[in-house]
Amino acid sequence: MNVKPLPLAALAAAAVLSTMAIADAIWNANVPGRPGPWMDAESFDFLARALNLAHSGVYVLFAAALLSTGQAIDRGRLLARLSRWILVAGYAAFAVAFAWLGAVDPHRQPEGVFATLVNVAFMITLVAPIILGFALIRRRELRAAVILLISPVALIPMTILLGLIGPWGHPAYLESAIGFGVALLCVSASTSSVSDSGSSHDARTHVVVEGR
Repeated sequence: MNVKPLPLAALAAAAVLSTMAIADAIWNANVPGRPGPWMDAESFDFLARALNLAHSGVYVLFAAALLSTGQAIDRGRLLARLSRWILVAGYAAFAVAFAWLGAVDPHRQPEGVFATLVNVAFMITLVAPIILGFALIRRRELRAAVILLISPVALIPMTILLGLIGPWGHPAYLESAIGFGVALLCVSASTSSVSDSGSSHDARTHVVVEGR
């Protein structure tokens, strides 16, 4: 199976994002009201910077993988192309915001224009994957990725319920599902593209041989 490097890097990035998010969910559930050391910029400045820069890198890889496999993902579908580009824009906005926090000001509180940027990026990266998933739902080779992309439809009410009945309501579940969904989408699309290219080459070779 031949897969381009960027989709594989995006899959590794999804694992990193999921690990960070789930760790934060576990900490919040067991130590409520106290941020984890990786979020405490006052006491652990270097950890806060590293976490923010790691987030920025993850979102850069997601955006780059979606761009590199765009043609294989879209296959001429307008809704898929539009939702993919909107998702790329959301990840780019997140990458810029986290890069600023990591490199310049980890103590900054989300307010004003910065808060607007982060909130808009969050909504885009939550809604656009669902739309993209439904746009690709008939593509059998993308089925696993599509299920993860549209899973927030079920995960959002589940997360709200967990928050109402206990301390386990956390966006980590959404982040993990969408992150792996995007990464698997790029990997599957890349594999599909390579297979199609190989099939086309074999077909052309067969025609040439027959012509001779």
